[in-house]
Amino acid sequence: MTSLPSSSQSSNLDPVLARMAPEVATSFSPAQRQALAAALTPRRHPIDVRLSIPLGWSRVYLVLLAGTETRSPQRRQFEAAQHPLWTPLNLLVVVGTMGLGIAALLALLTVNSTNLSRLLNPNSAPAGIPFKDDQASCEASGRTWQDNACLDFGHDPTF
Repeated sequence: MTSLPSSSQSSNLDPVLARMAPEVATSFSPAQRQALAAALTPRRHPIDVRLSIPLGWSRVYLVLLAGTETRSPQRRQFEAAQHPLWTPLNLLVVVGTMGLGIAALLALLTVNSTNLSRLLNPNSAPAGIPFKDDQASCEASGRTWQDNACLDFGHDPTF
């Protein structure tokens, strides 16, 4: 004896049956209804990220689902044929994402190598380096020789 679908399963099933011709919808046995309701019940994935991204003139959505693979080899092969991975648009998205990632990394490296103390406090005075008394040793250490003095413009005024 088969049990009837639960109320949550039947609520998933009702819209599907409503789209069918009435004579087809009423022809399902209780076991068939239960199997159909089980097939329509959404699965839970350990990783389930769903984003809606505004692009100004419209919106696009991005879904990332991940979990243990439970599909049969036949189903995986069928789905790979129906939805190939390397289409021109997919390739464009992958290359674009990699390009944005590289650009962000380069921006972080640029900010990291920029002397932020000079940008944040441009009125700070350079520090004089007393132990560098000739132009060659001063410039070799990455400092500036100016008015017969070795100056460190990268000196952090909060030091």
